[in-house]
Amino acid sequence: MGVTEDYKLFMYQDYGPLGEKEHIRLVRNKKNGQICVKKAMDYMPRDIIEFRSRNKSDYFPQLLEVMEADNQWIIIEEYVSGITLDEYMMGEPVPEEKAVKIARQICKALLTLHHAEPMIVYRDLKTENIMLTSDGKIKLVDFNISRSFQQGKKRDTVLLGTAEYAAPEQFGYFQTDNRTDIYAFGVLFNYMLTAKFPVDYISESRFSGLIRKCIELEPSRRYQKMEDILVELGDDEKSQQEKEATASESWTIPGFRSKTLWKMGLAVIGYLLIFYMGFSLEFTRDDGTTYPMTMQWIYRVSVTIAQISTVFFICNYRGVSEQLKKIYKHPSVVVRLLSYIVTWFFFFVIAIILTSIIEMIIF
Repeated sequence: MGVTEDYKLFMYQDYGPLGEKEHIRLVRNKKNGQICVKKAMDYMPRDIIEFRSRNKSDYFPQLLEVMEADNQWIIIEEYVSGITLDEYMMGEPVPEEKAVKIARQICKALLTLHHAEPMIVYRDLKTENIMLTSDGKIKLVDFNISRSFQQGKKRDTVLLGTAEYAAPEQFGYFQTDNRTDIYAFGVLFNYMLTAKFPVDYISESRFSGLIRKCIELEPSRRYQKMEDILVELGDDEKSQQEKEATASESWTIPGFRSKTLWKMGLAVIGYLLIFYMGFSLEFTRDDGTTYPMTMQWIYRVSVTIAQISTVFFICNYRGVSEQLKKIYKHPSVVVRLLSYIVTWFFFFVIAIILTSIIEMIIF
């Protein structure tokens, strides 16, 4: 090791091994106080080192120093504060919404590698190699067996990978490429959703088809690029835009949300009929005498509101009936019809009760 390398290493105070691996150590930069990680590795492809040095990404720890001496790489990289995905799960499934957020970030991290020139294949995607930071971000932390894709090569020279996550080509059948990472992603995503590997159980969630396509044994039958998976998952930015668009339209009354002319026309007619029927009613007491005009209008307004509320409820206005929508969409016409009648009756009874209370208070 040269004088320059010796001086660089002298600038880092050793705090001991990070975890159980002696070759990975926690160090502190004496000059600026930054906590870092020092790795001593016998093998690391030079092109991977060069790519990481040139391309800073939010999804990988930043390389701070790279030294080569005595047939060994010594790397000083950013210390990632957080826990591994494996530690986060503790053998239990991740809630679907959280799993999807993590999966999207993993896709984007792999996209950064797959878009490199030449393409970089990560080859060791697993829960132990994914760090979750305190602000909900992910970082891939181990590039020891990553490799660059070599055009025209039939298979990898060195067969490496973690058995549960490794695609068939990692055992010498073909050369690994981006689809190898796609296979591992499918395994990982299934594991996040179920805490089981696909060989034991495949998620029965809405993503079961995505997972099955990722883990096809034949690479040509898998997704061919990570972008396709991101589309299936729904990109963060796109999802946020859709949420904002939904929020802006959520106050639009039923019948006008689709902005279809004929539907809006029918809605206008329907609402006019409700108002006409509601305000044309005459209410009488048990002895046959009519209520005073003030009470007549209270009853009319109450009944009209009850009818409008029924429409809004059945149409799930602002999500008020999300769970009951399952009943309203029941395949049986009889069940759907009964649900509408019960809903109407419910609001009508509520209206009658409220108006009766008002009548008692006024009179």
